[in-house]
Amino acid sequence: MDGLFSRPHRARTTAVAGTFVLVAFAGLALSTAMPVAVQELGGLSLYALAFGGFLAASIVGTVVGGGHADRHGPGPALFAGLLCFAAGTLLAGTAGSMPPFLLGRCVQGLGGGAVTVALYVVVGRAYPASLRPRMFSLITACWILPSMLGPPVAGAVTERLSWRWVFHAIAVLSVVAMVVLVRPLRKVGPPEGASEGASVGASMGEAGSGRVRAAVTVAVGAGLIGYAGSARGWQALPLAALGLTLLAVSLRTLLPPGTLRARRGLPSLVLLRGVAAAAYFTVESFIPLMLVNERDLSPTAAGMSLTGAALSWAGAAWLQGRPRLPVTRERVVLIGALVHFCAAALTIAGVLRALPAATAAVGLVVAGFGMGLLLPGVGVLTLDRSAPDRQGANSAALQLADNLCSVLLVGACGAAFNAAHTRAGHDAGAFALVFAVAATVAGGACLLAGRVTAVTISDPRAEEKEHAPL
Repeated sequence: MDGLFSRPHRARTTAVAGTFVLVAFAGLALSTAMPVAVQELGGLSLYALAFGGFLAASIVGTVVGGGHADRHGPGPALFAGLLCFAAGTLLAGTAGSMPPFLLGRCVQGLGGGAVTVALYVVVGRAYPASLRPRMFSLITACWILPSMLGPPVAGAVTERLSWRWVFHAIAVLSVVAMVVLVRPLRKVGPPEGASEGASVGASMGEAGSGRVRAAVTVAVGAGLIGYAGSARGWQALPLAALGLTLLAVSLRTLLPPGTLRARRGLPSLVLLRGVAAAAYFTVESFIPLMLVNERDLSPTAAGMSLTGAALSWAGAAWLQGRPRLPVTRERVVLIGALVHFCAAALTIAGVLRALPAATAAVGLVVAGFGMGLLLPGVGVLTLDRSAPDRQGANSAALQLADNLCSVLLVGACGAAFNAAHTRAGHDAGAFALVFAVAATVAGGACLLAGRVTAVTISDPRAEEKEHAPL
């Protein structure tokens, strides 16, 4: 059997791996520089929105990129996504105040969403089912080198030069990837026999344009909720209410029927991806800020917690990618959810000054191990249960749930943090509240992990039955 680096797959595997290395390095480096950037720009109260805006814009990029990849192949969506990501990074790096910085983060998110879903389509369309678990293991392994270099390098550059240099370097690397890495992926086209108007995820035509409109509506709603989480006073309430209304109107169009009811099978897989990612991303977003502001660590030292989490994530992903697992993949996903919950609970104790600062970092590292078991398993199960012309749409649904749930939870935790924030310089209670909320949501992911079991879909028409509403 051909391997990932055999002649038929070598160039494609190298291109996918190289793009994910860039994505990993960018995410870790920018997260390390973010606390210093928002403080220099006078936007500490908007810290959560700097992450939430990125995720909200990713919703639009995910839906547009997934639909375009289903119709025309993933290459064009990947190229456009990298271009957009580079432009947003450059805009944020040159910002003199928070509004243009936040705009740059949103443009980044638009490109990042398209890049991620396009790469998922490459995995689903260009590799046989037997190679997909190993491909997801390789994708996670792509975080190892960036996790070792990204936070310390970004921290050192931030301390000795400026956080702006971190953003500028990522913009340059994105342009290089756009020129060098996309070429081998252009040969991955739409599924055989797909007609111009038949693709479920088409970005053109009535169905596709309706999905794009729904995605924009959802992104605006998520953005309003994220901003409400950073606002103070009564004006936050109508913003949050309007955001929730927009979500309620359009969200069902973009997710498999039954997702919001946690219907067993594919809908529960999509919801699980969102809930678990939201809990982890919230912890990952606030731990560097807590270590810098509350424990007086340097950005470099605080960033090392991200390094440890990425390494443990990669190790767990390697374990789940072994060809002969002793348990079912559904059971691996459940184990990952349980480990993630226990680790999220540990981070609550990490804010206590009676305990070492490393306690919170250890919690993040263990949470990374749980996510390394959970997320690749969810991705493999989703692709296995998707017809070829739905791989883009279903991958987009995974990313949408990931981004939307993260926006909502980060926004809610941002509001809780601002409400509990004190001006005395000691915010242990505020950080403990944030981590307690994240741990509670991680507990919900454990319940969802018990509902992902479904009959394997071999007939494309069977997926329609699984999607049919109750």
